[in-house]
Amino acid sequence: MNRPITKNKGCKGFIKWVEFALACLAVGLLRLMPVRAAYRLGKSIGWLLWRFLRKRRSTVRENLIIIERWLQSLNKADPVQISPESTDSAVREVFCRNCANLLSSFPLSALPLEKRLKQIEFENFEVLNVAVKQGHGVVLLTAHMGPWESVPALVEHFEHNGVSAPLGAIYRPLNNDYLEKWYRTQRESQGMQLFNRKEGLRAVLKFLGAGGMLAVFADQRVKTGELSDFFGVPALTTPLVGLLAKRSKVPVVSLTLAYDQNCKLLVRFRQVSFEGANNRADYAQLTNRELEQMLSEDVTNGFWLHRRFVT
Repeated sequence: MNRPITKNKGCKGFIKWVEFALACLAVGLLRLMPVRAAYRLGKSIGWLLWRFLRKRRSTVRENLIIIERWLQSLNKADPVQISPESTDSAVREVFCRNCANLLSSFPLSALPLEKRLKQIEFENFEVLNVAVKQGHGVVLLTAHMGPWESVPALVEHFEHNGVSAPLGAIYRPLNNDYLEKWYRTQRESQGMQLFNRKEGLRAVLKFLGAGGMLAVFADQRVKTGELSDFFGVPALTTPLVGLLAKRSKVPVVSLTLAYDQNCKLLVRFRQVSFEGANNRADYAQLTNRELEQMLSEDVTNGFWLHRRFVT
């Protein structure tokens, strides 16, 4: 049975409606902007946030130091060269790029398909194609990187390239009923089916069984999960990707998003194997190994503004 959902009484009211109205206005204005202009605006706002949010700045710095040590232990190098001398500039870049990624998501998604085709390039698309053609559903393992809010718009691109399957995602309900209803409506209009994570997995398993593609953003810290090494330091990690792959016998494909210097989006796919994984700890570990691969290619493109590690 699905779990009963308890509503927070503080999700409605005048203040919540004002938040909703301002959010709708901001998104509406962003959708009218060119993608590059929204990206530049986001970088400017990110700089202001970096300048004034000292505690959050400290959190990002701690996260980047952990990643820097991991890169050094493996003799790897990040394109922005995170090092003791450049950590402060990397912290600033995390703020700027994350705000730019978020804000530019909205005008990018609003572009008509013919214009978006020039703005988005796929790498290893055949990996997704082969996985979908198996007909058993696909789990898309991804992270908050690049313009992550534009993921629903990729459905049109998949269909344009001969891959036709519904897209879904598990999400945490917003603490604002007005925004929640609006958000769901926006996503459903783009062809994405949303699954409230508080409702259990029955609907998710049915969706995968019908051949759907389920996007799982697995990079964030969870309240309940498995303690698994992530960049060499323990981190609470969801085993959900592996659980779904094993239970539904579906392939897992990682999805990486990153802009180039001209705001052209590169979407990269890679097959992820959960063969040999037998328990929740194994699923979390293999999830983190793939996330490390994805995020270490361009560290400041990741969302490091929260306490991801258990230290």
